[in-house]
Amino acid sequence: MSASIAVAGAVKSFGDQRVIDGIDLELAAGSVTVVLGPSGSGKSTLLRAINHLEPLDRGVVTIGGETIGVRLRTGRDGTQRYKELPERQILRQRSRIGFVFQHFNLFPHLTALENVAEGPVAAGVSRPVALRRAQDLLERVGLGDRAGARPRQLSGGQQQRVAIARALALEPSVVLLDEPTSALDPELVGEVLGVIRSLADSGTTLVIVTHEVAFAREVADHVVFLDHGRIVEQGPPAQVIDTPQHARTRDFLARVR
Repeated sequence: MSASIAVAGAVKSFGDQRVIDGIDLELAAGSVTVVLGPSGSGKSTLLRAINHLEPLDRGVVTIGGETIGVRLRTGRDGTQRYKELPERQILRQRSRIGFVFQHFNLFPHLTALENVAEGPVAAGVSRPVALRRAQDLLERVGLGDRAGARPRQLSGGQQQRVAIARALALEPSVVLLDEPTSALDPELVGEVLGVIRSLADSGTTLVIVTHEVAFAREVADHVVFLDHGRIVEQGPPAQVIDTPQHARTRDFLARVR
């Protein structure tokens, strides 16, 4: 089942640099959202905040109506504040949120099949069931015949497709993809985009950080343009990509195109 995502009043700083500066965002269940913006605009930090890999300084994220990473507590003086959840509960929440990193992050000593099965086994799924599910997912991303290969025996595009299969292994309600093609040679980009395109067609809630503007125009229901940690413009791709209203958006698109 896919789930909605809501980000309210999100603020995140690293030292004196405010990377996310008051972001409010609502994404429907089953939607495909592409986040565009220049380097340093806060795109990856926003993605990591959604699954609480980067705890926010202020604000809150909810997925399917459940607050992620924190809970609201009322003090003796009646004031309310958010308190960090125990790590065990955060890990449970993250099991519903698939994350695909830029640089694959596969275990080098495990086969493709074992990399995909590892998460479900750690979550308590029996190993035979986890391995069958992993094989099905490798078939889904076009790598059923490479199940026994270790990461060093796979191309970058193949490794990223294994990483996508791994992100799907716990049947998440949301999948976050952080520039999934940025570490790939240009000739390998198409095979990974093809897998993401099939995910977009499946009804999974996707949030994709990418510089692939043509791909964003094709698959996105919603496009968000960030700059200096703020949402400059958002809306359907026909609006944000084809007829942007803000000069900063127009300038960015002219450069990346």
